[in-house]
Amino acid sequence: MATVQLGEETFNRAKLLNVGYTETLKDAEYDCFIFSDVDLIPMDDRNLYHCYDQPRHFAIAMDKFGFRLPYAGYFGGVSGLSKKQFLKINGFPNEYWGWGGEDDDIYNRITLNGMKVSRPDVRIGRYRMIKHERDKHNEPNPQRFNKIQNTKNTMKKDGISSLTYRLVQVKRYPLYTDISVEIGKPPPRPIKG
Repeated sequence: MATVQLGEETFNRAKLLNVGYTETLKDAEYDCFIFSDVDLIPMDDRNLYHCYDQPRHFAIAMDKFGFRLPYAGYFGGVSGLSKKQFLKINGFPNEYWGWGGEDDDIYNRITLNGMKVSRPDVRIGRYRMIKHERDKHNEPNPQRFNKIQNTKNTMKKDGISSLTYRLVQVKRYPLYTDISVEIGKPPPRPIKG
């Protein structure tokens, strides 16, 4: 399933992942969810996409990071959670507008809920990133570091339980479903003065 954000507002990756989860459950009662950035290509077919006893981080060795994990708390790129794990962390945060921070918030949600991230061997979890320019409306989120520090306070109220969006169109193709949605816009930034 591909979830597409319509309009010209600031991009919100985590909210789109929540939409993908919600819309997928309208088709069938799935129990395993793999969330993948569209620009990542797996390099080893032994990196099996299924759910594990703990949340799984698949993309641990990307070419853009020299095929290394950039830092211990990294949970970006491609990940997998069971339905039970996803609901335990209240899904992903909806309030990360722009680039960055949401994957660190997700990692915090996992650890704060007593789970540990599982990962494949570094030789198996290798990915190539398709080279591209950052999209317009996906500028770095200046609030990301402050938000990450507040995960414990925000995760119960900001997530799948507070998800709002408007479904615009569903197109079904043989190998995937394309979901187009309007997800709103970020709250106005406080004026410094």
